[in-house]
Amino acid sequence: MKMKILELRPTQMSVGMKEVEHRIKKMQGMKAKQLEDYLHERRAPVIKGAKGRNYIVDHHHLTRACWEMGMQEIPIEFKADLSHLSLSDLWKAMMASHWLYPFDQFGRGPHDPIQLPENIRGLADDPYRSLAWMVREANGYEKTDHPFCEFHWADFFRKNLKIHPVFDQYDDALKAAIKLAKSAEAKHLPGFVEDAPPAKSNKKA
Repeated sequence: MKMKILELRPTQMSVGMKEVEHRIKKMQGMKAKQLEDYLHERRAPVIKGAKGRNYIVDHHHLTRACWEMGMQEIPIEFKADLSHLSLSDLWKAMMASHWLYPFDQFGRGPHDPIQLPENIRGLADDPYRSLAWMVREANGYEKTDHPFCEFHWADFFRKNLKIHPVFDQYDDALKAAIKLAKSAEAKHLPGFVEDAPPAKSNKKA
């Protein structure tokens, strides 16, 4: 089934607009049937809440890209029905299931979930979330099923990277971030991949 994009309530506060722009460019290159199949395979997972509210718990970047392209609806699939819960119990249940990320584009939080955007238009741009996606695309770390993996990397870069992705240059920040992602400081993060050690030489000195 499909649902109107602006009737889907986000469960996070920000996205990385670099990733959104990448998805837009990718989808713009597709033919109609190809795009239809692409979106169907990536149906947005939705939670039913009280008072007819529906919460999108993943695919925020794809959904924002669809809205930016002028789409009014996207394919969705219902993941759970929590419409019997009060709002406070709904937040608790969603936090317990890792369906809620109430941290803003500056890494601050957790905020009261009541401050979540009303719809996908209200998602702020976090340049470090963009950078985290770019590092993953460059094989700086592995994609995992760990909840909010890219946001954890974004916060790591926000706290440790000396080059700002906006006020300096994304290219320079990316190079520094990839190096940082391979460092011992990043070992605790999901998807960490250590560079292979250099091969030992059999030549005698």
